[in-house]
Amino acid sequence: MLDLRKLEVFIKVYETQSFSKASAVLHLAQPTITLHIKDLEEELEVSLFDRNTRKVVPSKAGKIVYRYGKEVLNIIKQMEKELKLLKDEKVGMIEIGGSTIPGQYILPKIIKSFKEKYPNISVFLKVGDSKEVVEKVLAKEIDFGMIGAVFVNKDLVFLPCYEDEIVLIAPTDFAKEEISLEELYKIPILKREEGSGTWKNFLEALDKKNIDWTKLNIIGEMGSTEAIKEAVKAGLGFGLVSSLAVGLETSLNLLKVVRIKNLVIKRKFYMVYLRMTKLLPIEHKFLEFIKEFSNL
Repeated sequence: MLDLRKLEVFIKVYETQSFSKASAVLHLAQPTITLHIKDLEEELEVSLFDRNTRKVVPSKAGKIVYRYGKEVLNIIKQMEKELKLLKDEKVGMIEIGGSTIPGQYILPKIIKSFKEKYPNISVFLKVGDSKEVVEKVLAKEIDFGMIGAVFVNKDLVFLPCYEDEIVLIAPTDFAKEEISLEELYKIPILKREEGSGTWKNFLEALDKKNIDWTKLNIIGEMGSTEAIKEAVKAGLGFGLVSSLAVGLETSLNLLKVVRIKNLVIKRKFYMVYLRMTKLLPIEHKFLEFIKEFSNL
């Protein structure tokens, strides 16, 4: 019988590409991590990692074990969740991923209210960009995601639940309250990473106005909304962010929202989940609860 704990250790080493990082995540001593991997290799009679390099590089066998091992652990996790719900449908665990804006400004409030109503249901929130959240939903690592973009995939359901506006922010000493579409080509712009829903929606809005984004004066790329805000405060350039993310800064006159003439960028946030997954009772409760907070 395959030791599931050793399989979990292998998967974490595979994903982090590091024995020391896996040790920190799993709260196990590094020699224990090494021993688990060695035992699993002996049990399966294969080498899981190539030993001729300093890097943690999976072997061909390791890639196969990872692919099936992830599926095994997901099935076990789902079984445990369903068995727990047989005892009490108000007890269980929901794992949800949120892209930056929902993860920081929408979901924490929803989760707090949900926990007040259902104190015995645990809700775990993981924040990443929209692409990462979708990948985790597809891999069955989380039950739901809330993101600001739709990705074409027949295996996913996208349920609109919240509307937001993307705004252009500038340093407070910028003289203008509004700029033209043509002036977008002249100002220094800090972009978000490619997996960002905010950036994806901005590009789609420009495309509708026949604005060639490749000709914009992009001076850098930031990996989070907070990084964009801090860079703009420091006077590095302009950024595109959610209106939800700058309420405090604009009220304290730390940032300035500049209108773009003839361009209002509205975007929806969506709950995303697997189409073919049978939702558990607590998951239905959570979806219904989300709908109560919808501003659509």
